[in-house]
Amino acid sequence: MDKIFRKTYPIHYYEVDFRGLALPQTILNFLQDAAGDHAAALGFSVLALLKKRMTWLLSRYRVQVLRFPKVGDSVRLATWPSGKKGVFALRDFEAEDPEGRIFFRATSSWVLWNIPDRQPARLEENLPDEATVERRSIDDPFLPLPAVERVDQEAEFKVWMQDIDFNNHVNHASYILWALETPPEEVLRSSVPTEIEAAYKAEAFYGDEVVSRLERDASAAETVFRHGLFHKAKGTELVRLRTSWRQL
Repeated sequence: MDKIFRKTYPIHYYEVDFRGLALPQTILNFLQDAAGDHAAALGFSVLALLKKRMTWLLSRYRVQVLRFPKVGDSVRLATWPSGKKGVFALRDFEAEDPEGRIFFRATSSWVLWNIPDRQPARLEENLPDEATVERRSIDDPFLPLPAVERVDQEAEFKVWMQDIDFNNHVNHASYILWALETPPEEVLRSSVPTEIEAAYKAEAFYGDEVVSRLERDASAAETVFRHGLFHKAKGTELVRLRTSWRQL
């Protein structure tokens, strides 16, 4: 079996924004779909792990978009397990057009979670070394992200059933989409997010209310925001993010 999993995705009209560019959620869905298919082929999908009372929990995510695919484009996505770092399993991605030009790339860090014990499971016993390709699409050591210190913008979101995944908590993509909805309208209409970094810290569940807070990084030459998503009732920080935006 090829260690690198590949899958092609056409871009449909229902997957683009008002400019005809692929929505961020479209890209996130492609990444999640390819990772899930590859994990299933290797025998450690979420469904397979749940039978063993284990699951995957996403710890860190970084997505870089060089070009947003448009309606009618064909996205050729490759993904592979890219190594182990302590209790974390790394997975990377690259997406190209048919001519081999990069659309977007991503890297991620996952914890194999023992559900009854509520602690990480040993990767050596559950993730075969022969499945690993020692190559990173983004060479990221996953250093801590800065916290929001000054709230420049704030929005609230209710967790709907559509946000809940196989682990019965909010899917990692929903947090990113809430953060991307928080910048001012003039940014959302004139710019696109070219880099998304996320650090996952706690869980939210159906019916919870989430507060998305944003601080613009005045020291950056480009448009950069720091984000913090918090459980409204408890005040717990759920996810910390940093996004970069490019004007079209």
